[in-house]
Amino acid sequence: MSNSLSTNTKTTNMGNKSTEEMTPEKNKRMCNACMNKISSFIIWSLETVFFKVGLFIGTYPLLTIITCSLMCGLCGIGMKTFHESQEQEKLWVPQSSRLINEKIWVDKIFPQDTRFVSFLTVQPEGNILTPEFLNALMDYYLQSFKFSFRNQSFSDLCLRVNSKCYVSSLLEIWNYDADVIRNLTETDIKLKLWSTPVSPVTGTNVQTLLGGKIKMDSNGNVVFAEATEIMWIMEKQEDTSTALDFEKAMIDMALKGIRGINKTYVYATRSFDDEGYGVINQDIKLLAMGFIIVFAFVLLSLGKFDLLRQKVYVSLVGMYCIGLAILVSYGLSTALDVIYNPILSMLPFLLLGVGVDDMFVIMETWKNLSPEEQKLDIPHKLGVTLSHAGVSVTVTSVTDIIAFGIGASTAIPALSSFCIYASIGILALFLLVATVFASSLALDERRLQSGRDACLCCYKHKQPYTFNKCSSDKSFLQIVFANYYGPFLLKLPVKVLVIIFTLAMAGLGIWRAIHLRQDFDLTNYLPSDSYAYAYDHIKKEYFDRQGMETRVYCGGLNYFRMQDVLQNMLERISNSSYIQTGSVNSWFTAFQMYLPLSGTDVTSEEVFNAQLFQFMHSLYGQRFAPFVQFNSSSLPVSVKASYFTMTHSLQIDSQHDVIAMDKLREIIDTAGLPQFHGAHLPKYMCFAYSREYMTCETNKVLLSELYRNLGLSAACVFAVTVILIANLWTSLLVFVCVLFTMVDVCGILEVWGIKIDTASSILLTLSVGLAVDYSAHIGHTFMTIGSNRNNRALMSLKAIGPAVFNGGLSTFLAFVLLANSASFGFQMFFKVFSAVVIFGLYHGLVFLPVILSLVGSSPYLQAKDVPTDRTMDCDEEATNTILVNDHAAVTKNNIELIHADFSNSRM
Repeated sequence: MSNSLSTNTKTTNMGNKSTEEMTPEKNKRMCNACMNKISSFIIWSLETVFFKVGLFIGTYPLLTIITCSLMCGLCGIGMKTFHESQEQEKLWVPQSSRLINEKIWVDKIFPQDTRFVSFLTVQPEGNILTPEFLNALMDYYLQSFKFSFRNQSFSDLCLRVNSKCYVSSLLEIWNYDADVIRNLTETDIKLKLWSTPVSPVTGTNVQTLLGGKIKMDSNGNVVFAEATEIMWIMEKQEDTSTALDFEKAMIDMALKGIRGINKTYVYATRSFDDEGYGVINQDIKLLAMGFIIVFAFVLLSLGKFDLLRQKVYVSLVGMYCIGLAILVSYGLSTALDVIYNPILSMLPFLLLGVGVDDMFVIMETWKNLSPEEQKLDIPHKLGVTLSHAGVSVTVTSVTDIIAFGIGASTAIPALSSFCIYASIGILALFLLVATVFASSLALDERRLQSGRDACLCCYKHKQPYTFNKCSSDKSFLQIVFANYYGPFLLKLPVKVLVIIFTLAMAGLGIWRAIHLRQDFDLTNYLPSDSYAYAYDHIKKEYFDRQGMETRVYCGGLNYFRMQDVLQNMLERISNSSYIQTGSVNSWFTAFQMYLPLSGTDVTSEEVFNAQLFQFMHSLYGQRFAPFVQFNSSSLPVSVKASYFTMTHSLQIDSQHDVIAMDKLREIIDTAGLPQFHGAHLPKYMCFAYSREYMTCETNKVLLSELYRNLGLSAACVFAVTVILIANLWTSLLVFVCVLFTMVDVCGILEVWGIKIDTASSILLTLSVGLAVDYSAHIGHTFMTIGSNRNNRALMSLKAIGPAVFNGGLSTFLAFVLLANSASFGFQMFFKVFSAVVIFGLYHGLVFLPVILSLVGSSPYLQAKDVPTDRTMDCDEEATNTILVNDHAAVTKNNIELIHADFSNSRM
């Protein structure tokens, strides 16, 4: 009985124990204990690694600087193959798009390697259908043939149609006959215009050449128009110098103007390179000014106002690290054959702003070492500094690299290449700051201990050195954060106001962000004061009835057997609401009308092709000669390929342009035509293609790619912060700050009128990584301090607040000069990153401390305790009492290891 009872009792106890273990409270305690063990292991591991790195660097600082410089120089050798790509299909079009193979086919069968000069001639509120205006237009035409460069004129450069230079304008309907045009009357002009709806030279619908207000009489005939376009087309030569000179002469002529025409606007093939990319290259000089401004700020922030403790060379080495990171990024990326595009000219500004942040973190740690740690020799002192600062610097750097790395997987090549360059640059910068910049601290400390001058290192000051009044040991920002800002922020009424304001601002940001529009248009990147920008806006104003011009190409098709299919397809295209009425210019339709007149009974493919060949050489069909390619120049022949031209109806925005493109493709794809067979060929025998479709293909995936990149970047950033901060709740609060920052940034961009395009997508993707910097420092420092929540939040602001603020301010100063840049891309860069800095600092230094003081997580097991019953001031006694560093408290085991190593080195 006794044994049985005992056994039952044990069983019951064991059952109770099992039940207890399964309770939620017990599970929570076990989970917390597990997280504490994980956090302790991660922090101890990182601190140990950084301590050993710092110990080596502090012992061999010159060797470290020289070795790292040589390695960066070797990486820079990759730039020997550097070249810039400006081809739209390689930069902005997803390489999986059907358009890629279609463009390859078109370029091979119907090479469109042409150059052009376009004039928009305008008579506001005046009629262009007058003899005076057409004579002035003729003067432009005749003058274009008088320009000569290297013994070549436009006649030598032009694209020829039916042996005549291709110049598209109203003058076509008079066949550019100067004698006839000079003697025209208004009646002659109107009668000719009414009787010639289609140009006999190029087959262009004449009304498409008219712009502005158009008036018609009761019979529907045009009697008034405000504007017209004249375009010179040239064949592209291997040596483009002559064509470039001709275009420049034509641009100058248009800007100078001509009598009889109120205003002429011009755009040429070279215009975007000159006005768009050109202004970007010109603004690169602002990078040098940015380096100077940031250097001055770093110099003032890191050092003291005396000849001994100023950090001149430390600041210079910091700028040197950024320069090396830029070299490594460009060198390695080029060596890996990653395409370089003009948007990458913003990368140096990005690295300049990001790099200084890590330097401030390390310097704040160096200055805030405890009295015991200050007594260590230089190698051990640097090791302790890096062990404290390393975790926080690693958090921000890894999250940046992860965010950029996610962007590198996007389908848009220009965005992908930018993110690859940025990832390599941030990684290089992280390593260089942890090695080269840290080495400069060791060398500077040697100089300081020997009493040598901050600028003239060979000069040794007399000891003891007398410090001036301006060279105070107290940190102004620490005084502000600890004695004024922190205590005020953490008052209960202020906390309530901060939370209400933050939530209201987030709600407003969400509301405005929902209204963000997608619109990628390369012309937005033209300076607003350029002639090319004026041309684009005038064309949109005066020629607002036309959409995208496009062509339907057909290759390898049996036109005789497919006559009914082609006829049905063309009818569906003509009747589509996405195609401008009357804009379809089809050789097939004209040929069908010609056949009954030829008197030949077409009974076979051979007869069909023979009749088509004769048609193309007849007076009626010769204007369609460029539309069809035969396999031979004499009978018998077969049709190798052909195309039809048309114009889309004007759409309200870029997203509807995508719909118009897809609707036309759908008509063609479902027409019942056969398919190509083979790699690198279009899928269908007939397909729609236009250079403007490249922009449509970009817009087609732009928004989904942005959402994908932002989502993946945010998820990865959260995962990294959880691993490195090693506390789920604190990481979640940091992540909330990042989300609020991004929501506010998107909202303010909509207010500023910025649309979603490739550049803004790049910057928003990068912003996820940058936004975490300001909050992660505060969150991690909060975890290293042991006390009540309010006190820990206050001490976090005192310890790391100045570094976070200086890092944000230096980032802003790095690109502040871009505010007045003529480049749209640089202006957008300034707006996006200014918003990230402002909202990032707010959420990191205002909102997060308030939230942590209310619901912050328990500190790390090895966190240092701080006093809770005394005033937090910045005098020397308080500083000696509060053993808190800016990022991470060294674990007890690590402290013992440090002092043991120090003692052994003494022995």
